[in-house]
Amino acid sequence: MYWVAPANQETISANYILCECVKDKVISRQKESMTSSQDLGDLTPSMLKKMTFGTFKTNQQDSNLSEALEISKAYFENPDGWLLFTGPTGVGKTHLSVAIAEKRIKSLKPVYFGFIPNILEKLRNFNNRDNQTEGYLAFLIECPFLIIDDLGSQVNSNWAEEKIYQIIVNRHNNGLPTIITTRASNISEQLVFNPQISEAIQSRLQDTKMVNEFAIVSQDYRNRS
Repeated sequence: MYWVAPANQETISANYILCECVKDKVISRQKESMTSSQDLGDLTPSMLKKMTFGTFKTNQQDSNLSEALEISKAYFENPDGWLLFTGPTGVGKTHLSVAIAEKRIKSLKPVYFGFIPNILEKLRNFNNRDNQTEGYLAFLIECPFLIIDDLGSQVNSNWAEEKIYQIIVNRHNNGLPTIITTRASNISEQLVFNPQISEAIQSRLQDTKMVNEFAIVSQDYRNRS
């Protein structure tokens, strides 16, 4: 089972007025239920705790981390189109993506986060079990809010490229909110697929009318003094 719509948070009867402490407990139980019962992909409790807007440090000199944080908060508030984070390892692409997911979970909104090699591995596993891959693929294409982490880190094959093509093209055609992170600083040159689909993928990732591409500039946080 994959994402299932969470219970409507407006389920408290209008005939009763709950004090704030009781209301907070009810909402907290709903959040816990969503986190435990929904398939959130590769998100873990540890990631959701560590990678928040509040823990994202922006004091790195000669960086645009403050702007990256503000863009992420704005996208959470109004997920219109796609958000594409580019930049080398360790600049905060995954942190900000998880932070957006964490805020959506707290707001009882659907989200699915997948590290691209893990997404493909799950598709392969389902493909080996009575062709159940179509159900998971359809979920990735149709889920209300998808985060694809580290696009370009996968081992390419015709099969893998076809699945990435299906996910990206269909979500773009349907205008579904999507966050993609990649270490490729030049989409046309560094995200290379086979010629039959490469142009279609690159065109959608570079669609300035729908995709907000933001290149994060910073040192690798693991090497910061």
